[in-house]
Amino acid sequence: MNELIQQLTERFDLDPKTAEGVVAFLKENADKVPGWLGLGDKLDDLKDKLPGGLGGMLG
Repeated sequence: MNELIQQLTERFDLDPKTAEGVVAFLKENADKVPGWLGLGDKLDDLKDKLPGGLGGMLG
């Protein structure tokens, strides 16, 4: 997480507290983010192709 916070701080000129808030928000909404990015269908396709029930671990 520290690397992500550092990247957000440097790349988007965020203060560390704001970057930590962004990371917390993403963690709380991790299951929704792919849909927000338009990746929901692609993620579902990937889960279906994973062997041995591993897809169940992704959501």
